[in-house]
Amino acid sequence: MIAGLAVLATAAPAMAAVTARGAVPDDNPRAGWLDRYAEVRQGPEQTDRVSQSFKVGADGSLDLTGISGDVRVTGGGGTEITVEATKRVRHRDADQARRLLNDLRVDMTHVGSRVEVRTIYPRNRGERGISARVDYVVSVPAGTAVAVKSISGNVLVTSVRGEVRAETVSGDVEVSATPNVAVAKTISGNVTARDIGSANMLSLGTVSGTVIATGLKVRALDAGSVSGDVRISGVQIERVEARSVSGNIEFDSPLSKGGRYEFTSHSGDVRIALVGTTGFELDADTFSGSVRSDLPVTLRGIGQPGDRRRGTSNRAIRGSYGDGSAVLSVRSHSGSVVITRSTR
Repeated sequence: MIAGLAVLATAAPAMAAVTARGAVPDDNPRAGWLDRYAEVRQGPEQTDRVSQSFKVGADGSLDLTGISGDVRVTGGGGTEITVEATKRVRHRDADQARRLLNDLRVDMTHVGSRVEVRTIYPRNRGERGISARVDYVVSVPAGTAVAVKSISGNVLVTSVRGEVRAETVSGDVEVSATPNVAVAKTISGNVTARDIGSANMLSLGTVSGTVIATGLKVRALDAGSVSGDVRISGVQIERVEARSVSGNIEFDSPLSKGGRYEFTSHSGDVRIALVGTTGFELDADTFSGSVRSDLPVTLRGIGQPGDRRRGTSNRAIRGSYGDGSAVLSVRSHSGSVVITRSTR
């Protein structure tokens, strides 16, 4: 899926390659300074606001594709999807800016209970010195299925009960208070998931950024970053696969009986802080770091059979703790591995 976003990014007009502001600009203390700097370099901002509502019932669907700009979707009551789009253009020539603003289109299509929104940039507008973006603020009935894709901008989805798919290329993705998230991904940015669930597998991913998952109640989680950390805490999950190439992995949560948990980092540390008393089968190793368990693990393959050791530090530990009802697999090439008791 991330590869698909990359292809979409290369196909975008050059004028879309602008720096994304925060999902809630007023919360960004740098926003005022950045606006003044942009005005000096590119001229004053020209804006136009478009708003439209569509009656879809309690469980319709929204499919929104942006190019440059932030997207915020909030679930609530009612039976209508309301889309507010703010077009923003900068150019040192005010007349040219107004023409560009007029040519920058927001297409909205309503068929039955489905609403599609598309940002359409004017052709042959890739000259230098232009800044153009469309920010979206959307309210939907709580049961709406939401799919958002963007190239340059942050994506925020909250309080939506329908299935959610949130993706961008350059920007942060945040999903919260949403019980049925399928995908939250970016290429350059952070991914934050708070108090969410998923009907099937939840996929959280970034290439350059950090993945943060808290308060999740999902059956299975796939979380990964190439050059950032993966942090998972306060979750209830039966199956986890978390990986990072150059970042650390942190897991601070209980294990489920019969669950499977796999953590892999190439050059980062892996720290597993366990809540509760669920036992597990442990298979942990590192190439150039150390493995330490602060829990009394009955060892296999290291030490004498039947040994119970606490604070064991080796490059590999294989054994069981308690009833061994969960499976815990931990790998790091050049980092250290620690299994300990949570302080939560």
